[in-house]
Amino acid sequence: MDDSEFDQVPQILFKGVSSLKTIGCPGTLIPMTNQARAVICGADSNNVIAAASLLGRGRCLVFAHSGYPYMFINVDVEDRKFVENCRLWLAKGRNAQFVLIDDTRSLSDVPLDEKILVWNGECIKSDIFMQNLYDYLRQGGALVCGATPWGWLQLNSGKILSDLPFFHFCDFIGIKLTENYSNCSNPMPFRLELIQFKNIHHATQKLVADPTDIESLCIVGGACKDLNVDVSGLPIEILKNIAMKAENEVIPSNNCPIQDKCCRQKSSGLCGILCVLTSTKAP
Repeated sequence: MDDSEFDQVPQILFKGVSSLKTIGCPGTLIPMTNQARAVICGADSNNVIAAASLLGRGRCLVFAHSGYPYMFINVDVEDRKFVENCRLWLAKGRNAQFVLIDDTRSLSDVPLDEKILVWNGECIKSDIFMQNLYDYLRQGGALVCGATPWGWLQLNSGKILSDLPFFHFCDFIGIKLTENYSNCSNPMPFRLELIQFKNIHHATQKLVADPTDIESLCIVGGACKDLNVDVSGLPIEILKNIAMKAENEVIPSNNCPIQDKCCRQKSSGLCGILCVLTSTKAP
C-alpha cells in the first residue's frame, strides 16, 4: 500500500459513518511514523483517539480506550457499519472473523486463517507472544487493539507507562501512548480536517518546509510536550533549529505578554518543542 492509498484509510473506515461513539474517557495517541495514520480525533489534532498502522503486509487499528476492542466482538446496531468497514480494510476485502485473544497464551492456540485478532492491550502478554504477534502482522495478519493508559496507571500504582508491554507494542508499530485524558464529545464526529496532519513525521516535514505553519507547529509541539523525555523517533536537530529561530513576537516576557492570537499559538508550539530539548536554552 503506497502513501496515497494509506491516506485514504480514515475515509474508508468512516464511509457512511458520521461519528464514533465515545467509550468511557479515552486517552490520546500520537501516530509517529509514516507507517501510521490518525483515524479520528476529539476536539483537535492533539486528541487522536484511533490510529491505523501498517507492519509488513499486516494492518492494525489502535484505540485509546480498552473498551473499543470489545466493540468488534459484541457489535451494537449503531456500530455495525463502522465495524464492517474496519473488517474489510483490515482483512483486505475478505470476510474475516474477529477473534478475542485477551486470555490466549500462545498464537499457536488460535486458528489464524481468515481471522482478525482483537486484544485489550491491558491484558499482559509475554515477550514471546509479542514477538509472535509482530511476525503474524508482518506476514499479513490483522489486529484491533486498544488500552486506556491513564486508567491503567491509576490501577497500577507505582508503575510508569513503559511498564505496560502494550506501550512497547505500539511503539514498535509507530504509535505512542500518552498519559493524557482526551477532550472529546459523545459521539465524536469524523472531521477530516483534524487528521490531515497524518502523523508527526509528516507534520514535522511540513514544519521544516514552512516554519510559519502554525497548525503543524502546534501539532508537533503538543506531541513533544506529551512525550516529555521520550523523544525516540523525533528529529531533534530539526526541532532545535526551529526553536532557535523563534521570532521576538512569540517570546513572552513579564513586561510584554503576547497579545496576538497567532503568536500565542506559535509560542505554545515552541514551548512544547522545548520540553524535549533538555540541553537547549530557550531563546
